[in-house]
Amino acid sequence: MPENKELLLLEDVAAAIAGSTDITKTLEKVVQSISSRMGVEVVSIYFFEEGFLVLKATRGLFPTAVGTVRMSPWEGLTGLAFRSASPLSVPRPDTHPDFKFFPNIGEEALGSYLGIPILYFGNSIGVLSVRTRDSRVFSADEIRMFVAAAGQLSGLIASAMLSAKVYAAIPKESDSRGSASFLKGIPASSGFGRGRLLVMTDKMDLEAMGECPCESVEEALWQFDEALAKAAADITALRDKVSGALSEADGEIFHAHLLMLQDRGFTDKVRKHIAGGEGPVRAVVAVAHEYIDTFMKMEDSYLRERAADVRDIAHRVIGHLRKEEGDKPRSFSEPTVVLASDLSPSQAASLIQPGLKGVALMRGGVNSHTAILCRAAGIPAVVGFDADTYKLAGIEQVILDGTAGMIFLDPPQTITEEYARLEDETKNASEKLKAHLVRPCATLDGVEVTLEGNAALLSDVPRIKEGGAVGIGLYRTEFPFLVRQDLPTEQAQYEVYSRAVKIMNGMPIAFRTLDIGGDKPLPYLPLSHEENPQLGWRSLRISLDMENVFREQLRAILRASAHGPVKILFPMVSDPAELARASAIAADEAAKLGLERGKVPLGAMIEIPSALFLFDEMAAGADFFSIGTNDLTQYLLAVDRGNRKVAHLYDPMHPAVLKALSELAESALRRKKHVSVCGELAAQPYGAAALIALGYTRFSITPSALLKIRRFIQCVDAGKLKRIKKALLSAKSSSETRKIIADALKRQRLAENLAPLSH
Repeated sequence: MPENKELLLLEDVAAAIAGSTDITKTLEKVVQSISSRMGVEVVSIYFFEEGFLVLKATRGLFPTAVGTVRMSPWEGLTGLAFRSASPLSVPRPDTHPDFKFFPNIGEEALGSYLGIPILYFGNSIGVLSVRTRDSRVFSADEIRMFVAAAGQLSGLIASAMLSAKVYAAIPKESDSRGSASFLKGIPASSGFGRGRLLVMTDKMDLEAMGECPCESVEEALWQFDEALAKAAADITALRDKVSGALSEADGEIFHAHLLMLQDRGFTDKVRKHIAGGEGPVRAVVAVAHEYIDTFMKMEDSYLRERAADVRDIAHRVIGHLRKEEGDKPRSFSEPTVVLASDLSPSQAASLIQPGLKGVALMRGGVNSHTAILCRAAGIPAVVGFDADTYKLAGIEQVILDGTAGMIFLDPPQTITEEYARLEDETKNASEKLKAHLVRPCATLDGVEVTLEGNAALLSDVPRIKEGGAVGIGLYRTEFPFLVRQDLPTEQAQYEVYSRAVKIMNGMPIAFRTLDIGGDKPLPYLPLSHEENPQLGWRSLRISLDMENVFREQLRAILRASAHGPVKILFPMVSDPAELARASAIAADEAAKLGLERGKVPLGAMIEIPSALFLFDEMAAGADFFSIGTNDLTQYLLAVDRGNRKVAHLYDPMHPAVLKALSELAESALRRKKHVSVCGELAAQPYGAAALIALGYTRFSITPSALLKIRRFIQCVDAGKLKRIKKALLSAKSSSETRKIIADALKRQRLAENLAPLSH
């Protein structure tokens, strides 16, 4: 297949959805794009409506079939794909026991079938089906691309189905709001919430701020200094509030605000404007716009969003200059959804409390600090929609869907009941998985599996404990570095690390040292342009070159070990000499702190090919190892997983990757070293099955996957999986490895149960 075919397909689907004003025309564009881009004769989309799968759009079947073809979820291959909630590929569908033929719709001469369930909140809501003239087997790459297309469609289809219920429930003769019964925006924080609508007026416009009276330059300068001090006190209080409610790392967002207030460059510029005769308010506005304009010109979307932080700081300082009362703390006596043109991080932080059920912002982006705070707090959020706030005055109740990007205004009973059902299903599914926490994390034949969690924020730590993990196998330490204007101090890092250790209450944490560079640049640490940043100055290479920064981080981690078991994990280790140097620095800092030798185990990430071949040599210098399958896969296959043109070639189930993992497992067994797998491969049922087959019994995965993978482990027989090891290592393609695993799970009667476990 041409290398850009899949990219063009996803761009087509995304463009159709983004410009969607008519669901029927949008679906027609989608099926046409899939058919032409992927070279298949028939593409059809089915919705699940009132107990039936209904054909809503097709390319290749007769147009008269749309709306007339209806089937039960227990009928046909499409019904099988729907109820199994996993892709179904059948080379000769007419020989399959579930095949159902529909006459007079144009499918008489068709061959192979592929059905992709369209999932929403883990539930099937429709099916994307593909047919070809010839009998053929769809490749793993093709299936993955169709799954991606179905994923893009899920929010649109869910919205269309819910919207249809809205329109059906609105009396046509007395529709005073018309199309205003829902708003459509961009998903910024997943989940959904229901509550009273609170519309907040816009206070972010700096140009609208009036001047404060000053009789002299000296008085203006004095007022500015006083306003700075009061603003700093406000932000310190906010930082403490967010740190207490969420985590120290989330509170670091406001430390960046404090640093800007203390920045001599910023304050001296304001003073210069005041000395030149400008009033203090105008001076703050002028300098703030300099910074805002600079941020807005940056290519990086995260850095562009920092313009909102500058506006937030300026607004706070100006409020004190004009002797305005600050935003009064709001207390929600009932579930509330806040809608505003925009919210500063300060405003958002002041709203975080149990009663806040959703945030809707007409402006702002998915990378704004407000959106980040919502995600950290688990509050659903939608951004980037159009609304007339005056027309919302009579709206009382709303449902905000942060997964689909929808806001339903005074929803009718049908919509309310639908979301109540989704809420119950989600809760019930979670409770069913949690019920198995009382059982050990072991396979049916008694093989114990050590299951740990991956963390990036302090707010991840409680979720890891709730998921039944026995520790944190990978704590990413980058966040406190990424949200600041300069390097965090040793004390600031210690506070984050020690709090995580205390929350885990005796369970071990492996802190990975700073992994920046590549796709994670620091705004205040300019990295020179590199043609291949993933192969350049990054990760441990930066730490060893910036030894003082490295030593500060190591001291912070070592000090945190006073509160519980801690391990240190070095990323991107390439050879024994690099590992020895990093270990020597860590040992030196441990000795300075008076820690006994070996109290804090030192480990290495296996992420690059050189580490594979030198594993035996490195084993003598490390207490444990962790395999980062994400980076290891991209380096083994020479595929940048962030490059959309070649991302379809990235596949951790590739035979070369599995062979490398098999050799590592055997080497670790010989050397009697613990090796954990911490990449995304272990967070998927097929991946976990492959790893168990290869002999792995230690996984560290994302918090959201803990319950499902734990339950999956309890449902499989490790001995039976190990019997497919030889077949896996003899496979010639990713699709073949997947088929081997699928057949093995089917023999264990897991084929039907696999999908529910994977949501």
